[in-house]
Amino acid sequence: MPSPSLSPDDPVLKVPVPVPDPLAGLAPSPLNEFLKPGITPLEQTEIIGQLLLDYWSNLRTIPAGTWEETCSALAGGNEKGIVFVDRNHPALARDAFRPRPEAPGIHIHVISASGGAFQLIYDGPDQRPFTGDDLIRNFPADLQY
Repeated sequence: MPSPSLSPDDPVLKVPVPVPDPLAGLAPSPLNEFLKPGITPLEQTEIIGQLLLDYWSNLRTIPAGTWEETCSALAGGNEKGIVFVDRNHPALARDAFRPRPEAPGIHIHVISASGGAFQLIYDGPDQRPFTGDDLIRNFPADLQY
């Protein structure tokens, strides 16, 4: 008996492969939304901006220093011991906030730590920080810098 053959147009061949949920197994965190596929750079910087504004509201400072120092402060290594995000959260895995390791990063440029003024710099299409194609968001929005 000959084996059945499928036409390239057969609907069975067009069923999408399941995509793993990037949020599966993660504890609740303000950065979980950041990991969802398909969110825009503007939405990504809004999520990170809100996290940092929450930090400032509680501590009256913005975490500054090296990436490790920033991650430590967000993970509870601050004067009040408040944990804003787990240190092992995938968004903190490298040298900047990233939804995936290969994705463009978002870097913090603190203008005034005690004044709550900062910029978020989203790596542009070249995926390199601090180049001419980066998207820069000011917090507060009317920040003149």
